[in-house]
Amino acid sequence: MPLLEVARVSAVLDVRNQEVIIMSTFEDLHGGINRFWDSVAEGWRHLVSRASGALTRFRPSKSKEGALLPDEVRGSGWGLLAADLRDDGETVVVRLEAPGMELDDFDLCITDDVLIVRGEKQYQSERDEGGYRIAECAYGAFERAIPLPDSVDGSRAKAKYRRGVLRIEMPKIGAKRHTIKIAAE
Repeated sequence: MPLLEVARVSAVLDVRNQEVIIMSTFEDLHGGINRFWDSVAEGWRHLVSRASGALTRFRPSKSKEGALLPDEVRGSGWGLLAADLRDDGETVVVRLEAPGMELDDFDLCITDDVLIVRGEKQYQSERDEGGYRIAECAYGAFERAIPLPDSVDGSRAKAKYRRGVLRIEMPKIGAKRHTIKIAAE
């Protein structure tokens, strides 16, 4: 085989080897990207499942005149109503942070073993500061369902609202559905 022919075959083999190396690198990169996205998706699913009870969707609210409030005033539409649930053996106690509301803004009920807290935050004020209009809270109607660890007697449940915290005490031993009155302090 002439030397020129050997050089040409060698060059073709080198190009094919480089193509194989490049394709292998692209396949490795593609597999790495797929594993990365699978990991991100799994992490997101885990985060959503852990936090889904705390995230609350606020539906658009209306102003006192009945018109829908503009998006910049309403906020993002999502908010976090932090809640603590404690079971002391005889009573289930739920504390829910809901600042800036009044007693009449809440509707509470127990259905099966779920406490449902509904309410509506009304738009109250805004301010101008440094050339910006500031409205930092989410406003609108909301609903939060809190699964209870045990059956409770909703007819004996008590609720209090003080300094932005709604506290609901529910004695154990089942009931199907009851509304809860909120007492002023």
